[in-house]
Amino acid sequence: MSEKNEMFELNADQLEQVIGGVNKTVNTGTNDKAAIRKGPGKGYGQITSIVNGTPVNTISDPVWDDVSGRHFIEIEFYDRNGIFRTGWIATSLIGMKR
Repeated sequence: MSEKNEMFELNADQLEQVIGGVNKTVNTGTNDKAAIRKGPGKGYGQITSIVNGTPVNTISDPVWDDVSGRHFIEIEFYDRNGIFRTGWIATSLIGMKR
């Protein structure tokens, strides 16, 4: 008996909501850098910033921040010094819905 592998395609809306281990690219829409925070919201201090085009890997579910009215997601990334780090970024800055 042969086993069949079926491929499932996700539409764009489904794909942008996939989390955990998903590679995304930072895009602020301007020349500004994206703030990376200690936690999921504007109430958490900024630990660094990263430039447009920086690849990141999502590692959590989105978390809603009432203060900013945005979702934040935990990411892994390499900072400008090549150091592997984790932090939180607004989902809209990596192409996910607010």
